[in-house]
Amino acid sequence: MGIIEDTLKDKRYTDIRLGSDSTREFSNGNTLPLVGSPHGNNYLTLKSREDSSFFFNPNDRRLLCLRLTHQPSPWMGDFSYLEILPFSENEYVRYEVGESILRPNFSILNYENGDKLTFSGYEESFIISLNSKANGKIRLGAEGLSLEKKGNYIYGKVINFTECEDDKLTMYIKMSLDKNFDLKKEGDGYYILTSSKNLKLKAATSFISNKMAAYNYYKSPDNLEEMITASKKAWDKYFDIFKIENKAYSDNFSKYDPYNREDQVKFFYHCVYRAFLFPMKFYEVDETGKAYHYNTKDRKVYEGKYFTNIGFWDGQKTLFPLLSLIAKKDLEDILEGILNFYKETTYLPKWLSPDERGMMPGTLVDNIIADSLSKGIGLDKARDFLSAMIETSNKEDPKGKYGRLASKIFRDLGYIPSNYYESVNQSLDNCLSDYSISVVCDILGEDEIRDRYRDYSHTWTKLFDKKTKFLLAKDKDGNFQKDFDPLAWGSPYTEGSAYQNSYNTYNDYDKLIELFTSKEAFERRLDRLSNMDSAYKVGAYKEDIHEMVEMKDSHFGQMSIYNQPSFHLPYMYNLVGKAWKSQYLVKNLLLNYFSYDFRAFPGDEDNGSMAAWYILSAMGIYPLSPGSGFYELGIGLFDKMEVNLYNDNKLTIRVEENYPHKKFVGSISLDGKKYRQTRISHKDLIKSRELKFSLNLLPEIREDGHENK
Repeated sequence: MGIIEDTLKDKRYTDIRLGSDSTREFSNGNTLPLVGSPHGNNYLTLKSREDSSFFFNPNDRRLLCLRLTHQPSPWMGDFSYLEILPFSENEYVRYEVGESILRPNFSILNYENGDKLTFSGYEESFIISLNSKANGKIRLGAEGLSLEKKGNYIYGKVINFTECEDDKLTMYIKMSLDKNFDLKKEGDGYYILTSSKNLKLKAATSFISNKMAAYNYYKSPDNLEEMITASKKAWDKYFDIFKIENKAYSDNFSKYDPYNREDQVKFFYHCVYRAFLFPMKFYEVDETGKAYHYNTKDRKVYEGKYFTNIGFWDGQKTLFPLLSLIAKKDLEDILEGILNFYKETTYLPKWLSPDERGMMPGTLVDNIIADSLSKGIGLDKARDFLSAMIETSNKEDPKGKYGRLASKIFRDLGYIPSNYYESVNQSLDNCLSDYSISVVCDILGEDEIRDRYRDYSHTWTKLFDKKTKFLLAKDKDGNFQKDFDPLAWGSPYTEGSAYQNSYNTYNDYDKLIELFTSKEAFERRLDRLSNMDSAYKVGAYKEDIHEMVEMKDSHFGQMSIYNQPSFHLPYMYNLVGKAWKSQYLVKNLLLNYFSYDFRAFPGDEDNGSMAAWYILSAMGIYPLSPGSGFYELGIGLFDKMEVNLYNDNKLTIRVEENYPHKKFVGSISLDGKKYRQTRISHKDLIKSRELKFSLNLLPEIREDGHENK
């Protein structure tokens, strides 16, 4: 097919197995090779291991089946899955790992027996084609699967166990085969039997009804080439946002260069792919063009958009700020879904899969809302969002699943006391949400409420210990925890120790530095984080968890970006007038901690969050304080990058003297004029035409220790 050849010529369409060589004990991304369209309703992937969550490894030659999946992370698990194995001679299938092709819009698996499997997905539908040496068969299986043949079609449903409000959550299915077939039930599974060596299965799903599954089937492409083309067109929309030039060296330097510059570009586009997989659509559009979604709490269908499979704690720091620059319509749709969730549950969401899972501290969706509104995105919903944010901040779910943890105690004390899990991070994230409420109040002119919530946002300072200069847990009587060890992981901290979590005051860095008494004192602490051993103690976890091992093996002090609490740490030198130290750290991370192979990422690539960190950092910007309207300037990665911003402005980012050993920015220019700041406002960035970094071999330092800008 011509579309396959076109895709393979397009270097932006990367091997989607990157990051999938991971285990429970060590993450190189913890990703799956997901085939479908951006923000898809379903994805097709591979299953090679009998494991409920870690069911694929790219080095396995055994193919257990294809899997229609909704799994956002192995740590969350899957729901409404369906397993599909096309085969001919026997069900023990091995495939050629090196000769198979897996791309965002299609995959081709070459079986060792000579059979060839091709598949693609688009929105709610997928097509699977098997070219085999013997008569083709398809095995279908899943918990709660029931199928029935009616004429030339198969109708069915899947009811998988999942931790959602509706324990009978149903995915409806309509399928067809392009050959005569029989459907046979054996045990818990089904077999589609044919007398043909070439067969094609087409299917579509719905979480709303059988009727909607039939409509989704009807509107989807009928043949494989059309589906691959439709999926490619959808991905092109996002890949076309970026145009990158990374020239080969013309001065014989390349013999010393350990970095493959073409692979760096390909890795960037893989991150673009990752950034637009999640959140997934959990709504469907009917024949009139109206969107509908199923609400699992009251088990009804409502009009409007809704998204799932996203942790707002994960995406708040990088993914959503990226969307605010390049994908305004996507962000507006997601905001609509967030508001619909509130209207139907009276809470703002925290971690959706498919509905509220009650995971991670705080309600950091507040910060996503504030960051978006402060940039003029979703302003028509500002009043509704403010009401939702305030209501969510002031009430508690008796079951502790929805909303903030211990919100009443937090309001009384100004912090979450130590008898609550992850009390320090819970306190920090509640303060960030209060700051976010104040940002929205400022937009709407609600000065009195703004001032009150702005005051609330500073109460994390009650946890600052002047002696150790860490944030420590306090009991309800105001006593700091005893036997404090800054290397101990876990509660009162989240997925880290005091080193990773005491400096997550995203809304209040000035106050943090003030508590350190000076920028110099704070810089010394950052230096300590950078230069100390990557040691840890298991602490409250009582055993090694993969994030600990990843930090230790990174040999990047206590700063490695293996996980979200550390994403911002390399950029914090900008706050103390030592941006050159941030540049050095970030350039090292970009060059040495991401790779175009199966072990691609330096930790979990959760819902596009680490991929978005890479994209933003490669652009030379980072949202250190989402909601503030500013980005910190870092160090660009590519010779030239053209970025189509959401306002139709094209920003060109250039990097001069772009060699891997040049890790310091000598000068920055904006639209041809020298730029002396280390941060740039969103307002200025989106109207700029050119941002240029000129790199140096060494930083230029004045006698007072600051950069010579």
